[in-house]
Amino acid sequence: MRFCATFGRSAKGMVISLNKLFLIGMGPGDESLYSNKIKQTLGMANRVLCTRDMSLVELMRELRNPDKGDTAVLLSGDCGFFSISKSIITDFSSFYQIELIPGISSISYLSAKIKVSYDDAVLVSLHGRDINIVSKVAYNKKVFALTGGENDVRDICRTLCRCRLGDVSVCVGERLSYPDERIIKEKASVLKDMAFDKLSVIFIENTSAVNPHSPIYDNDFIRSEIPMTKEEVRWLSIRKLGVAPYDIVFDIGAGTGSVSIEMARKAFDGFVYAIEKNEDACCLVLRNAALHGAYNIDVIHGEAPDALEKLPVPDKAFIGGSSNAVDVIVEKLVSLNPNIRITATSITLQTLHKLTESFKKYGVTGTDIICVNIAKAKKTGKYDMMVAQNPVYIITGEAQCAIER
Repeated sequence: MRFCATFGRSAKGMVISLNKLFLIGMGPGDESLYSNKIKQTLGMANRVLCTRDMSLVELMRELRNPDKGDTAVLLSGDCGFFSISKSIITDFSSFYQIELIPGISSISYLSAKIKVSYDDAVLVSLHGRDINIVSKVAYNKKVFALTGGENDVRDICRTLCRCRLGDVSVCVGERLSYPDERIIKEKASVLKDMAFDKLSVIFIENTSAVNPHSPIYDNDFIRSEIPMTKEEVRWLSIRKLGVAPYDIVFDIGAGTGSVSIEMARKAFDGFVYAIEKNEDACCLVLRNAALHGAYNIDVIHGEAPDALEKLPVPDKAFIGGSSNAVDVIVEKLVSLNPNIRITATSITLQTLHKLTESFKKYGVTGTDIICVNIAKAKKTGKYDMMVAQNPVYIITGEAQCAIER
């Protein structure tokens, strides 16, 4: 018998009663945690399928036989948190009456074990997903995460260490609810060489996490002789660039790192690559990044465009310094991402001209140019005088097509 999309009718138009499909969250997995509702449902079901005993393909194949009666599917973890239940509901609503039955999740289980609430924590799944755990930890004091696939505990801790977060506290829950359950709390730097079960749960605590939505003022940075983009120009430029939470952003000519750090806060689920040819400036960027908790920054010592070669594809790019290589830098950026958005600053008309010509040459359209004139009050005896800073040109555009070769 063939079923029509939503109405539970046969091909002849007769109203029929669909069999039930129960999607049950197993939580950590041990049966001692099953609720009475789960036990009753398992007792009534004509067949029970478990995602731990069969592949996803096998499960889907089995579910395409609704005539086998009421079916219960035991789903690993929480049926409402990065669960396959979403796909099953989409694909099989015309085959079954579907009901979700939640169980005790592994995150709530670990939370109770270590006596830490998760109502103010960020919850993520790293199981088979490309999540920037560094950004999550940098800007949140509490993070609960499910591990799995390539993102096991050891790799996560090594990533945290590589991004200067080796001192954060990591609590690992392994084989939760089973007789051989293990819960260990240590610094990431200690756990990076220890082996754990692939499907573990971790709680990461960063007591020094910063608020990514707060601005940073010029006086908040460590300064030197390295040039720095002033705060008003910095804020306008980043606004023009339109940095979004998940963006990968290049800061070319990072200087003190002031723009890199503010962009890292805007891209609080993304990553910033600060490219700088001056070795002393690279050290300064790292010091300022640590000072402001911006650990989703990687400092690249080198000169653009060559230094961009092995980096991830950028969504946005800021050009603060180009060493007279504007044309090849814009060309390279557009070749990396034919739809990239670029903002650049200039204090000379000659550089502004080079930028506008390069934008036009490589298909960076919708060009927007503004001239920013900032004057700040300065005390002179009994009076306040406005002292002008150098005018700065801010040019922004978005590439629309790939470079023809």
